[in-house]
Amino acid sequence: MLNIKNFSLLIVLTSFIIGCNKTTSDYKDISNSNYLIVQVDSLSKPIDELIIAIEQKSDSTSIRNYFIESREAYKKIEWAVSYFLPHTASAINGPALDKLDLDENKFIPAEGFQKVEELLFPEIDKEGFSELLIHARKLKNAVNGIRKNFEVITISDAMALEALKLEVFQITTLGITGFDTPASRLQFVEATASLQGIKDFINTKEEWKSTKAFVAINTLLEKSIHILQSSPSKNDFNYLGFIIENLVPLSRQVVALQKELKIPFLEYNQAIKGEIGSLFEENAININSFLPDSSYYATPAKIALGKELFFDKKLSKNGDRNCASCHHPEKAFTDGLKTSLDLAGKPLQRNALSLNYAAYYHGQFWDMRSVTLESQSSDVITNVDEMHGNMEDIVEHLNKDEVYSASFKKVFNTTKPIEVKQLENALASYVRSLAVFKSRFDLYMRGDYTQLSDQEKRGFNLFVGKGQCATCHFIPVFNGTVSPYFRSSEQEILGVPKDIAGTELDSDLGRYVFNTDLEQLKHSFKTPTLRNINESGPYMHNGVYNTLEEVMDFYNKGGGIGLGLEVENQTLPDAPLDLTDEEMNAIIAFMKALSDS
Repeated sequence: MLNIKNFSLLIVLTSFIIGCNKTTSDYKDISNSNYLIVQVDSLSKPIDELIIAIEQKSDSTSIRNYFIESREAYKKIEWAVSYFLPHTASAINGPALDKLDLDENKFIPAEGFQKVEELLFPEIDKEGFSELLIHARKLKNAVNGIRKNFEVITISDAMALEALKLEVFQITTLGITGFDTPASRLQFVEATASLQGIKDFINTKEEWKSTKAFVAINTLLEKSIHILQSSPSKNDFNYLGFIIENLVPLSRQVVALQKELKIPFLEYNQAIKGEIGSLFEENAININSFLPDSSYYATPAKIALGKELFFDKKLSKNGDRNCASCHHPEKAFTDGLKTSLDLAGKPLQRNALSLNYAAYYHGQFWDMRSVTLESQSSDVITNVDEMHGNMEDIVEHLNKDEVYSASFKKVFNTTKPIEVKQLENALASYVRSLAVFKSRFDLYMRGDYTQLSDQEKRGFNLFVGKGQCATCHFIPVFNGTVSPYFRSSEQEILGVPKDIAGTELDSDLGRYVFNTDLEQLKHSFKTPTLRNINESGPYMHNGVYNTLEEVMDFYNKGGGIGLGLEVENQTLPDAPLDLTDEEMNAIIAFMKALSDS
């Protein structure tokens, strides 16, 4: 999984979190920070032992045990590190893949726990002790940095409660799915540690223990930990039941605790607002958190104007094409073609991506070349093969249209002529409105348990477990934007073939076309949402697969490498999934339950 780091968003988020609610009373109570410092010291000890064991080239069992102990200690404070120190969390616990830094136009070498895990599992390379030692020492340095940060950060109870709730969400989306433990497969051990970390922290708060929510939280934590400690099979575990019966009630009770304590929720532009108790609520994700500032925010009037523009052919050069020409509403805003057609009716290089849920990405198009939906709209309109329009000419035309001129002035509350940025924002606002979260899966997760069949429920469990689908298509948007913080979007190198025969790698270089200094981006593409997937075929960037059955067969075999192709830096695991036909059909049935129609 190649990770796109969104530094500007992180800086704003981190500074705002630390800066908000800085009242005098907050600074008088440093117990939360002191607690975390003690926990960081507990993390340092097994890492020190890990380093010594590696230096002494101890037996593999001892080295692995120290590693597992270190990971468990980290997981107990993951809630705080992820919330307050996002850069550190990404470095110490991100995927064991080089991270893309577009600000510096380079890849940052992989490091952290997952890199160490990769060197330890399934077996230790005896010739790799020097590399293993380097990464273990980097872990130690990172932990020292965590301690120094917690020494200067004052953590209010409001911040702590929000971080704890988000940790429950993180266990849901990353912890139990195996995203954090691709090599060792110890996700249940580590999820147990994460839950224990929540339990340990809240039990330091004597003033919370008299509340009803506190008792409910402890009961849910004990029950959840017991389930995970019962050594369940990763392939047979009831992920859906565990989420519904344990994790969703737990996060809701954390919110209930804050209300019962009368602690105000933090007011900033966070991805998930403080009062949201379930990751599956209809309005759980704050779309405005993806936007640069409030001038981009959608309004009903702005959306209506954008919709009108979306279907207006006057935005193209010759007036014979509009946005809907390649994005049909009844086809999940795709065109149903293998690849879209240019203005002359000839096939373009890539398949039309669905616009449903397009707002939940940090990067648009298959190659993610546009940062916002605003820039995406200009790119399409001005593309000589797609609409061949000119933004300045279009705006001049719109200003001469009395109806449009009046609409823009009213929507944007101005007396000035229409500007290009307003046209872009109106179109983008309409596209942002296309994420409705009203599939049968959503209704099920909100309590209507008649919505999913037994096959669909089994499909979800396979999707998360044996199929490993949720490690790239993150719950609940089921796209490549990593939840629950939604700070970055991932891209993958799958090894997609040129044609259905699968004997040759597709020649499209993907993101590399716009970043030719970065060899690791060759053949990398955005991870699209699986929502409305049944309506958005054909599939893959080149439309090579017509059916979901063909797509599942490709993944089941291990992607391009599994097909026997030479794929440099394939990020998709190349080991066969060994899914049966019945299991693949169940996963497909579940994915169809993600349709909003």
